Amino acid sequence: MKVRDVMTNDPVVVSPETSVEAVLGMMRERGIRHVPVVDEDGIVGMVSDRDLTFIHSMPGVFTMLSPADVQGVLEAPVATIIKSRFLVDRDVVTVGPDDEVARAVEALLMYRVGALPVVEGDAVVGVVSVIDVLREAAERWS
Repeated sequence: MKVRDVMTNDPVVVSPETSVEAVLGMMRERGIRHVPVVDEDGIVGMVSDRDLTFIHSMPGVFTMLSPADVQGVLEAPVATIIKSRFLVDRDVVTVGPDDEVARAVEALLMYRVGALPVVEGDAVVGVVSVIDVLREAAERWS
């Protein structure tokens, strides 16, 4: 089975300059947990709901910040959340639509991520997540 058979097509993508607040809004509105970040040269990273909610899990962070500082965090570009190595060497783990699902599963497990961008050339054509793979497995076993 190919990645294209299980991936989410036409994913929401954002630029590195998109604000954290805007990305959170898109995730809530569309019910998604992973968003590829792209610039004019292609994929630069993937941001997840976990990346964006880590601030909330840090004890006392928001109680120590002024309302203006909290707003500053929300207005910050999403590029500040992406691990710096992605922005420096573009070492983003991806799969292609014609790769076997087994390859995607290996990458998901090896890199301990919840989703991978699916790239064809320089274009992000989909996202394949652990949930996508489990959904397909459940359908096949039922």
